[in-house]
Amino acid sequence: MKANWESKTDPVHHPVRFLAGVWQQRMKERFGITGVQFTPKEFGQLKRVMNAFGDLSREVIEWMLDPVNWWHFCQQVRSELGIHFVPDYPEVGFLLGYRGVGLNLMYSKLRYSIEWADFINRLEKKKYEQTKNLLLLYAVGKPGELAKIEAAKTLSEIELLFNEMLDDDAVQSA
Repeated sequence: MKANWESKTDPVHHPVRFLAGVWQQRMKERFGITGVQFTPKEFGQLKRVMNAFGDLSREVIEWMLDPVNWWHFCQQVRSELGIHFVPDYPEVGFLLGYRGVGLNLMYSKLRYSIEWADFINRLEKKKYEQTKNLLLLYAVGKPGELAKIEAAKTLSEIELLFNEMLDDDAVQSA
């Protein structure tokens, strides 16, 4: 009997192929599309999706590959960015290109869901860390700002601080 990782669909040893399998299975189940093989370009895009979303990748794909959610995502991209062409069916490249819009949409739709609470907590942690790292770069040489950044412990606090620092900088430059 072959080990699971030998099938190249093991999430640990072959995460891109694993996500490709999830993608293909959801396309079959939810859209009735079968037999679609990923091109090398799409495998590369899927790897970039995985790198962008990290441990959130599977949940993002599971949620996005629902016909209603995909439609909402496409409409959000269309309204926010004025993109006139949106695909009728999920495309890896489209998700990759507009991943920020997708995460914001998921956050707004799922933030009060008990079922998705773990996902939202991990997403908030990721957003917190990204915003904090950005602020730390911005505050180099400003000890007072560094202390404020270290004091901010929640996503809300770090986002308020981010806005405050941007506002202060805008006032100083004006």
